[in-house]
Amino acid sequence: MEPRTRALPMPDLEALFGVLVTVHAHLVVDELPPDLVHRLLNRLTDHGPLPAGASAGELNALLADLCQRMHWAMSEEYGDYPEPQPRRTTYYLEIPDEAVADCVAALDDLGGEVLQGRPRIAVAFADLPPDPGHHARVAQLSSLARQHGGRYAGFGA
Repeated sequence: MEPRTRALPMPDLEALFGVLVTVHAHLVVDELPPDLVHRLLNRLTDHGPLPAGASAGELNALLADLCQRMHWAMSEEYGDYPEPQPRRTTYYLEIPDEAVADCVAALDDLGGEVLQGRPRIAVAFADLPPDPGHHARVAQLSSLARQHGGRYAGFGA
């Protein structure tokens, strides 16, 4: 017997997408109660795709992937089924032009992958929000930006 696939009606897909996006958005800024994060981690490691010992950052990355896949499921123009995104975070620093080269060298020394150097520096690290390593990286990059006369400008996927 072949497996049978079923499609959910669009209003159900939209509702599930809304829940997923909301949970993801609150987790990325570390606004979910720790007990809820723990229950989600337990559920998705015991009965889902996360490995045992997964962090809140890995949960957040999975939610981001699921958001893309739900978006794919709701749109015929989306293209191919979305693969998992790289497990890294891109951080942004705004540095005066005369200090960019020195700042990029410092980021290389820290092990970052500089993706763009002007007008704003984009650098990727393997830290995932909201894990403690991510918070430490934000503090580190904020300090580095100030040392070079600039400012930390945020992060994204």
